[in-house]
Amino acid sequence: MFKGEKVLLRTFVREDILRMHAFAQDAELYMLDCDLPRPATLEAAQAIYESMAKPQDDRVFFAIEADGLYIGNVGLSKLQERHGNSELGIGIGDRSYWGRGYGRDAVRLMLDYGFRLCGRRRIDLTTHAKNERALRCYRACGFVEEGRPRQVLWIIDGEYVDLVIMSIQRDEWKGQDLKGHDLSGLDLSAT
Repeated sequence: MFKGEKVLLRTFVREDILRMHAFAQDAELYMLDCDLPRPATLEAAQAIYESMAKPQDDRVFFAIEADGLYIGNVGLSKLQERHGNSELGIGIGDRSYWGRGYGRDAVRLMLDYGFRLCGRRRIDLTTHAKNERALRCYRACGFVEEGRPRQVLWIIDGEYVDLVIMSIQRDEWKGQDLKGHDLSGLDLSAT
């Protein structure tokens, strides 16, 4: 488990499934992830839980906990990519934690995990141009915009928007202040 100033990154537990299912009912979350909203069953949430909780060589996911509650998840993929590039993904499903620094804290913990513990050279991500909260978060964590394919994503609001490609490299991350983060213990044991 990793402890930040606001969040704890931990393994998933079965009790997270009900909140995963509740988050999957929010159409805006689908838009933020550039996905089409669809009916989300409890069985689908259980399948997502099983997938995220299962250790895999090429990706890792953590539950994000704040105030004793599961509020979302964060992960890195492409951990076996030979050039040292990985991709970050994050979702805060509990709206009461949006825009208050919880995502930023989780992203910073994942950057430390990826660069320091996994030896990655570069971490990238994508979002869409209307996801202003995410863009502010990523910039605050040191990500730099690398490209913007124009009007390639259809979002629920009924328009095409730009895809924003961002990354941060190890040498850019090294200068960040990580006070308040405890990354000394990593418990990946399944519960």
